[in-house]
Amino acid sequence: MSERKDTLQQYVSDMLAVERHLLPAFENQSKDDRMAKYPEARRLVNKIEATINSHINGLKQHLENLGGDAASPVKSAVTTALGVAASVIENMRTDPVSKNLRDDYTALNLAAVSYTMLHTTGRALMDEQTADLAAAYLMDYTPLITEINEVIPEVVVSELRDETEVLDPGAAAQAVERTQQAWHREHVHSGHTHAW
Repeated sequence: MSERKDTLQQYVSDMLAVERHLLPAFENQSKDDRMAKYPEARRLVNKIEATINSHINGLKQHLENLGGDAASPVKSAVTTALGVAASVIENMRTDPVSKNLRDDYTALNLAAVSYTMLHTTGRALMDEQTADLAAAYLMDYTPLITEINEVIPEVVVSELRDETEVLDPGAAAQAVERTQQAWHREHVHSGHTHAW
Protein backbone atom coordinates (compact mmCIF):
# COMPACT_ATOMS: atom_id res chain seq x y z
CA MET A 1 0.00 0.00 0.00
CA SER A 2 1.26 3.49 -0.77
CA GLU A 3 2.30 5.79 2.06
CA ARG A 4 -0.26 8.34 0.84
CA LYS A 5 -3.13 5.85 1.00
CA ASP A 6 -1.97 4.58 4.40
CA THR A 7 -1.94 8.14 5.76
CA LEU A 8 -5.43 8.85 4.41
CA GLN A 9 -6.78 5.64 5.92
CA GLN A 10 -5.19 6.51 9.28
CA TYR A 11 -6.72 10.00 9.38
CA VAL A 12 -10.18 8.84 8.29
CA SER A 13 -9.99 5.96 10.76
CA ASP A 14 -9.06 8.38 13.55
CA MET A 15 -12.02 10.59 12.68
CA LEU A 16 -14.34 7.59 12.67
CA ALA A 17 -13.07 6.67 16.13
CA VAL A 18 -13.71 10.23 17.36
CA GLU A 19 -17.32 10.09 16.16
CA ARG A 20 -17.81 6.62 17.64
CA HIS A 21 -16.55 7.86 21.01
CA LEU A 22 -19.00 10.77 20.94
CA LEU A 23 -22.11 8.77 20.12
CA PRO A 24 -22.82 6.92 23.42
CA ALA A 25 -22.66 10.11 25.47
CA PHE A 26 -25.23 11.83 23.23
CA GLU A 27 -27.43 8.73 23.04
CA ASN A 28 -27.62 8.60 26.82
CA GLN A 29 -28.09 12.32 27.18
CA SER A 30 -31.02 12.29 24.75
CA LYS A 31 -32.73 9.76 27.06
CA ASP A 32 -32.00 11.74 30.23
CA ASP A 33 -35.34 12.53 31.92
CA ARG A 34 -34.04 15.91 33.08
CA MET A 35 -33.97 17.07 29.45
CA ALA A 36 -37.79 17.09 29.41
CA LYS A 37 -37.64 20.40 31.27
CA TYR A 38 -35.57 21.91 28.43
CA PRO A 39 -37.23 21.08 25.08
CA GLU A 40 -34.82 23.23 23.03
CA ALA A 41 -31.83 21.52 24.62
CA ARG A 42 -33.35 18.07 24.04
CA ARG A 43 -34.11 18.91 20.41
CA LEU A 44 -30.52 20.06 19.95
CA VAL A 45 -29.04 16.96 21.59
CA ASN A 46 -31.24 14.77 19.36
CA LYS A 47 -30.04 16.70 16.30
CA ILE A 48 -26.41 16.24 17.36
CA GLU A 49 -26.97 12.50 17.89
CA ALA A 50 -28.48 12.17 14.40
CA THR A 51 -25.56 14.12 12.91
CA ILE A 52 -23.02 11.85 14.62
CA ASN A 53 -24.82 8.76 13.30
CA SER A 54 -24.80 10.21 9.79
CA HIS A 55 -21.08 11.02 10.06
CA ILE A 56 -20.25 7.52 11.29
CA ASN A 57 -22.03 5.97 8.31
CA GLY A 58 -20.34 8.32 5.85
CA LEU A 59 -16.88 7.85 7.35
CA LYS A 60 -17.25 4.06 7.36
CA GLN A 61 -18.14 4.11 3.68
CA HIS A 62 -15.31 6.50 2.84
CA LEU A 63 -12.76 4.44 4.77
CA GLU A 64 -13.88 1.30 2.93
CA ASN A 65 -13.58 3.19 -0.39
CA LEU A 66 -9.99 4.00 0.59
CA GLY A 67 -9.37 0.29 1.20
CA GLY A 68 -9.44 0.55 4.99
CA ASP A 69 -11.26 -1.56 7.55
CA ALA A 70 -14.15 0.39 9.09
CA ALA A 71 -14.80 -2.39 11.59
CA SER A 72 -11.60 -1.70 13.50
CA PRO A 73 -10.43 1.90 13.33
CA VAL A 74 -6.87 2.48 14.50
CA LYS A 75 -6.55 3.76 18.06
CA SER A 76 -4.57 6.98 18.31
CA ALA A 77 -3.67 9.52 20.94
CA VAL A 78 -6.55 11.79 19.89
CA THR A 79 -9.13 9.01 20.19
CA THR A 80 -7.69 7.95 23.53
CA ALA A 81 -8.01 11.53 24.78
CA LEU A 82 -11.53 11.77 23.40
CA GLY A 83 -12.41 8.45 24.99
CA VAL A 84 -11.40 9.86 28.35
CA ALA A 85 -13.40 13.04 27.64
CA ALA A 86 -16.46 11.05 26.56
CA SER A 87 -16.15 8.93 29.69
CA VAL A 88 -16.05 12.07 31.82
CA ILE A 89 -19.10 13.44 29.99
CA GLU A 90 -20.93 10.17 30.51
CA ASN A 91 -20.05 10.00 34.21
CA MET A 92 -21.18 13.57 34.86
CA ARG A 93 -24.85 12.99 34.13
CA THR A 94 -25.70 13.97 37.69
CA ASP A 95 -24.43 17.47 36.96
CA PRO A 96 -26.88 20.18 35.96
CA VAL A 97 -28.01 20.07 32.34
CA SER A 98 -26.10 23.31 31.69
CA LYS A 99 -22.81 21.62 32.60
CA ASN A 100 -23.67 18.69 30.37
CA LEU A 101 -24.22 21.12 27.49
CA ARG A 102 -20.89 22.75 28.31
CA ASP A 103 -19.20 19.36 28.01
CA ASP A 104 -21.07 18.70 24.75
CA TYR A 105 -19.72 22.00 23.42
CA THR A 106 -16.18 20.91 24.28
CA ALA A 107 -16.60 17.51 22.60
CA LEU A 108 -18.04 19.02 19.41
CA ASN A 109 -15.18 21.51 19.20
CA LEU A 110 -12.71 18.64 19.40
CA ALA A 111 -14.57 16.95 16.55
CA ALA A 112 -14.59 20.22 14.59
CA VAL A 113 -10.84 20.76 14.85
CA SER A 114 -10.32 17.09 13.97
CA TYR A 115 -12.33 17.65 10.78
CA THR A 116 -10.16 20.69 10.03
CA MET A 117 -7.13 18.41 10.30
CA LEU A 118 -8.75 15.76 8.09
CA HIS A 119 -9.72 18.38 5.51
CA THR A 120 -6.16 19.71 5.48
CA THR A 121 -4.77 16.20 5.10
CA GLY A 122 -7.08 15.51 2.17
CA ARG A 123 -6.05 18.74 0.48
CA ALA A 124 -2.33 18.22 1.13
CA LEU A 125 -2.46 14.66 -0.21
CA MET A 126 -4.60 15.76 -3.17
CA ASP A 127 -7.56 13.59 -2.22
CA GLU A 128 -10.55 15.80 -2.96
CA GLN A 129 -13.10 13.26 -1.72
CA THR A 130 -11.53 13.18 1.74
CA ALA A 131 -11.13 16.96 1.81
CA ASP A 132 -14.71 17.55 0.70
CA LEU A 133 -16.17 15.02 3.15
CA ALA A 134 -14.27 16.58 6.05
CA ALA A 135 -15.33 20.10 5.06
CA ALA A 136 -18.97 19.04 4.79
CA TYR A 137 -18.94 17.35 8.20
CA LEU A 138 -17.20 20.37 9.75
CA MET A 139 -19.99 22.51 8.28
CA ASP A 140 -22.51 20.20 9.99
CA TYR A 141 -20.94 20.86 13.39
CA THR A 142 -20.34 24.61 13.34
CA PRO A 143 -24.04 25.57 13.51
CA LEU A 144 -24.63 22.97 16.24
CA ILE A 145 -21.80 24.43 18.31
CA THR A 146 -23.26 27.90 17.84
CA GLU A 147 -26.69 26.61 18.78
CA ILE A 148 -25.36 25.32 22.11
CA ASN A 149 -24.28 28.93 22.78
CA GLU A 150 -27.86 30.00 22.07
CA VAL A 151 -29.56 27.32 24.20
CA ILE A 152 -27.32 27.20 27.26
CA PRO A 153 -28.13 30.66 28.73
CA GLU A 154 -31.83 29.79 29.17
CA VAL A 155 -30.89 26.49 30.80
CA VAL A 156 -28.52 28.29 33.20
CA VAL A 157 -31.21 30.83 34.13
CA SER A 158 -33.76 28.07 34.65
CA GLU A 159 -31.39 26.16 36.91
CA LEU A 160 -30.62 29.33 38.86
CA ARG A 161 -34.35 29.96 39.21
CA ASP A 162 -34.54 26.67 41.13
CA GLU A 163 -31.92 27.99 43.58
CA THR A 164 -32.84 31.66 44.05
CA GLU A 165 -35.79 33.98 43.58
CA VAL A 166 -33.87 37.12 42.59
CA LEU A 167 -32.97 36.95 38.89
CA ASP A 168 -32.73 39.37 36.01
CA PRO A 169 -35.53 38.21 33.67
CA GLY A 170 -33.59 39.36 30.61
CA ALA A 171 -30.31 37.67 31.53
CA ALA A 172 -30.62 34.74 29.11
CA ALA A 173 -31.42 36.93 26.09
CA GLN A 174 -28.60 39.32 26.98
CA ALA A 175 -26.15 36.43 27.37
CA VAL A 176 -27.11 35.03 23.96
CA GLU A 177 -26.61 38.45 22.36
CA ARG A 178 -23.21 39.00 24.00
CA THR A 179 -22.04 35.50 23.11
CA GLN A 180 -23.03 35.97 19.48
CA GLN A 181 -21.15 39.29 19.44
CA ALA A 182 -18.06 37.52 20.75
CA TRP A 183 -18.24 35.01 17.88
CA HIS A 184 -19.09 37.55 15.17
CA ARG A 185 -16.66 37.50 12.25
CA GLU A 186 -15.48 41.08 12.72
CA HIS A 187 -14.62 40.43 16.36
CA VAL A 188 -13.04 37.03 15.81
CA HIS A 189 -10.73 38.40 13.12
CA SER A 190 -9.87 41.68 14.83
CA GLY A 191 -6.30 41.94 16.01
CA HIS A 192 -4.78 39.37 13.68
CA THR A 193 -4.27 38.88 10.00
CA HIS A 194 -3.13 35.96 7.92
CA ALA A 195 -1.37 35.75 4.61
CA TRP A 196 -4.03 33.53 3.07
